[in-house]
Amino acid sequence: MQIRTFIPNDIPAVASIVREALRENYPTSLYLDIHKWWREGFLIADLDGRPVGFLAAVVSAEAQARVLMFAVAAGFRDRGIGTQLMNTFLATCANRGMHRVELEVRRSNLGGIKFYQRYGFDIGFVLPSFYTDGEDGYKMFKTM
Repeated sequence: MQIRTFIPNDIPAVASIVREALRENYPTSLYLDIHKWWREGFLIADLDGRPVGFLAAVVSAEAQARVLMFAVAAGFRDRGIGTQLMNTFLATCANRGMHRVELEVRRSNLGGIKFYQRYGFDIGFVLPSFYTDGEDGYKMFKTM
């Protein structure tokens, strides 16, 4: 398993993971924009040349990062891939002098919420009807 930065050739695999794991469908241009905004914040978990997970983040304010998307393909969960991605991402944030990280998570994603809490993220508030299917989300924050 290798954690590396995103390249445009990863788009089909990342889009597939997004549809399956996040239940969203985004235009190709979004992935390219995220890549332009903060290349070091768009990480790929690569297994033998195949993206099996990713974390996409941007710098949202001075010394603050926002995780936009984070997912691991269904057949590869519970293998520590998400942990490797998050560890690499938080190290990148620390090296860049970030003091705060924020993200959103579906209220129904209890496993994801517990995962983030293990990393020190706290639930800030509810985001009513945040997702395209109408599900509420939580805004979560971590101070570094």
